[in-house]
Amino acid sequence: MKIFYGMIAAAFVFASCGQVSNPASDTVRDVHPWLVWEDGMSFETVCPVKDMIGSLSVLGDPPQAFIDECHRNGIEVYKCVQGKSSDMDTPEKRDSLYNMYMNCCKSGYDGIDFDYEGFDPSFRDTYCGFLTEAAARIHAAGKKVNHCVGFYQNMYDDSDAVMFYDPKVLDEVCDMIRIMCYDMYWAPGNNGEAAPSCFGPTSHYAWAKLAVRYWKERVSPDKLVMALPAYGNDYAVEPGLKGVQIYSSVPDSVKGDLPKPVWLYYERLNLYLYDHTDGKKHVFYASDERSTAALLELADEMGISRIGFWHFGSISDEMWSVVQKWCDKTDSTLP
Repeated sequence: MKIFYGMIAAAFVFASCGQVSNPASDTVRDVHPWLVWEDGMSFETVCPVKDMIGSLSVLGDPPQAFIDECHRNGIEVYKCVQGKSSDMDTPEKRDSLYNMYMNCCKSGYDGIDFDYEGFDPSFRDTYCGFLTEAAARIHAAGKKVNHCVGFYQNMYDDSDAVMFYDPKVLDEVCDMIRIMCYDMYWAPGNNGEAAPSCFGPTSHYAWAKLAVRYWKERVSPDKLVMALPAYGNDYAVEPGLKGVQIYSSVPDSVKGDLPKPVWLYYERLNLYLYDHTDGKKHVFYASDERSTAALLELADEMGISRIGFWHFGSISDEMWSVVQKWCDKTDSTLP
């Protein structure tokens, strides 16, 4: 009899072990990208991948027909709002923004996606009061509040760094919080901006993992979206390190044949060293299907079931293919 019960217990343990799964594997996986609206777009722009999309955060002014068609296909549409701290530094300016948000909600948007970035930490009290009031009005109208957050050098160096937004307030008032797992390094210079003091990719696996971990410790994990890059950083190899963001998975101005990329094992991304049409050697840190597959593995590891992209228009077909496998919970890894 003891042997019988021992066999039953062992079978139970074995079965239980077989049911252990990744935290993200038992939930719906979907995509919540930003969409930069341009002339000529329509619902046909997103139709091929509509079944993967949970929401779109739109910059620009799509027609009502686009919003309505998204709703018919189960896709929420948010108005993405951006600006400067000077846009909200008086009660009158804040009231103007509140009214604009409410008009967007009345016109059919499902809510507001706040993409305010780079404000001085001294603006924190004003911004948190502004966001709290805006969220109260938006929620009272039956709509939702989303917010974008980053992971910047001061946050990496100091876990107690003060930002212009308070994570506690974000957690209290937001329905969705998008972690921008990009802009690890900036690539200005070719367009007249000041050249950076260092250079590198816009994102990589280890840094994105730190970003997600940072925000998981500060806000409700079920509110998080892991937003991935659909662009790469390109630099001329010369003093000054001039660079630019390339909204493509490969360099776009190549002299001669494009060499094969080098896979950076620790960063889990491809690097191209190539001859540019400007006559200089360039280095390009790619965001492509292989780096995307690695970041999707990270999303699973961190228990994140919602991802996003900046931005929809530069996601390649190959990237969508690995995302489809991830949404379907099949193997999205690449060799």
